[in-house]
Amino acid sequence: MPVFAPAVLADPLDVIVGLVTGIDPSLDAVTVQKITEATASGRAKRRKLAQALLERPSLLVDGRSPAPRAVGDLLIALRRAGSIAVSAPVCTECGEQLRALQRRGEDWYCGVCGPIREPCTGCGKVRRLHSRDRNGRPRCVACRPDSQDATATVVGIVARIDPALQAEVVAAAVIAAVSQPGQRQQLGWALQDRPDLLTGAGAEAPVPSVLRLIDLLCGAGSTKVVRPPCPHCGRVLSLVKPCDGLRLCRNCVAKSRAETCAGRGVIREAATRGEHGEPLCPRCLITDPANQEICLDCGRHRP
Repeated sequence: MPVFAPAVLADPLDVIVGLVTGIDPSLDAVTVQKITEATASGRAKRRKLAQALLERPSLLVDGRSPAPRAVGDLLIALRRAGSIAVSAPVCTECGEQLRALQRRGEDWYCGVCGPIREPCTGCGKVRRLHSRDRNGRPRCVACRPDSQDATATVVGIVARIDPALQAEVVAAAVIAAVSQPGQRQQLGWALQDRPDLLTGAGAEAPVPSVLRLIDLLCGAGSTKVVRPPCPHCGRVLSLVKPCDGLRLCRNCVAKSRAETCAGRGVIREAATRGEHGEPLCPRCLITDPANQEICLDCGRHRP
C-alpha cells in the first residue's frame, strides 16, 4: 500500500481543492470539488491523486508527466472548466498541450508520439502498429492481416457443433460477445484452433470472449454448446480469471491467491498491502481507521 501523508488520509478532497485553488484563485472550491469527484470517483483514486499533487504541486503548472492518469484527467477537466493558470497535460516527447491522453506507464503522449512503432512483419518498415496477426506479430496498416469475416467464421464453426441454431442468432451472439472487430478476429482464431472450447473445454479459452459467447449461445437455447465447469472445484459457475493456463471461478481464484494476513494471521486473499508489501485481508482493510469515515446519518465511523 502506498505511503500517504496524514492530510491525504484524512481528507484527500480538501488537499486537492486547496492545491488547485492556490494555483488558480478564479476557481471556487465547490467547482474544484465537483470536478475532482467526477474525475476520481473512489477513495483510493482520490488519495493517489492528492498524494501525487502534494509531492509535486508543479504538475498543476507545467503539466509534465510522469504522473498517475488521474492527474492528467484532472488537468483536462480543469481546463475545460475555464482555468487558465492550471496547465493542460503536455506530451512527454514533443511538449504539445493535450486535450486527450495516450499513456505508456505514467508518461503522457499526443496522438503522433504515442502510438508504438515496430518493424512490420509484412514489409519490414518501422511503422505505427495497426494490429497483430494470428501469431502476435506486428502489422502496419498496409500489411494488416487477412480481413476474413470473423463473424462468419464463428457462425460456421457453431453450425457444425449445433446445426439447430439459426445463423442469425449465432451472428448476433458473436457481435454481443465481442464489440471490436480485432477481438472478434481473435475469437475466430481461438475457435478455429480449438472448436472443443464450445463443448466443455472452455476453461482453456485463450480469450475471455469465448466464455461470453458460450453463455449467449446457451441462453439462446443451444443443447450442444456446453458451459465449462471450474477445473478446480468442478462447479458450473462463471470463470473469471486465468490461473496456470486455466480459467477458474471466483472462489477458486481467491483460494489460489490466499496468503497469511500480516494483521490477523488468517489465510485469505489479500485485499491490500501494507507499507512494506505485507498482505492484509479484507477485514483489516475495512477496520483500518484510515479507511473509515463518519456516517452522516448515525455519526459513527464506518467503512
